[in-house]
Amino acid sequence: MSEILTDEQIDQLLAEAEARLREQAVLLSTPSGADEISLDTTEAKAKERKPLPKLRHGLGQQTYIKDNQGVALTKPQATIPRDQRKLADGLRPVEVAEKSKKINDQLSAGPDWFDLPKTNLTPQLKRDLQLIQMRSVLDPHRHYKKNNRKGKVPTFSQTGTVIEGPTEFYSSRINKKDRHKTFVEEAIAAEKENGRLKRKYSEVQEAKTSGQKAHYKKVLAKRKKKP
Repeated sequence: MSEILTDEQIDQLLAEAEARLREQAVLLSTPSGADEISLDTTEAKAKERKPLPKLRHGLGQQTYIKDNQGVALTKPQATIPRDQRKLADGLRPVEVAEKSKKINDQLSAGPDWFDLPKTNLTPQLKRDLQLIQMRSVLDPHRHYKKNNRKGKVPTFSQTGTVIEGPTEFYSSRINKKDRHKTFVEEAIAAEKENGRLKRKYSEVQEAKTSGQKAHYKKVLAKRKKKP
């Protein structure tokens, strides 16, 4: 069995080992001990150390702020990048963008829309378009598709004449006396016949003047007429 070392024996062994290491270090420092191996390589590493590289801190460059008698001023030459500074200092040709072909500059809608010509807005056509947009007022019992282009004139449009077929001579034929040249004339003739708009206008005015002095006088006049 191995002997248990005391503290004094351990201290003695450590001291002997330290002495041997010192002797090896002395031998390494002399030329004769160049081939010997040493555990203490601190001196050798110190000799083989390379110099530390210099840090690129960039403080050598001139900043864009300078002190002028206690006032901080900026250098415009330093604030603008070099590639942009060339464009700012020198002259460069201005590129003119090609003018886009707008719809208003076209003479027709194109082959996809049967070459509809550009709208020639005459006073008569303007009145007809306004009347078409108000067609739901003229005929409230008929349902029309909702119009989202109120007040807008179509860029391309064309007016034509409806040609009756041979089978429509008796079924859908309009009498000659009822035919008119424009939509406005037809609307006026229809109003003279039924008087719907005039009646509606009277109803609105009567509702607005209800409770006023004129309305009260009309009520009294009707009462006097009764027997």
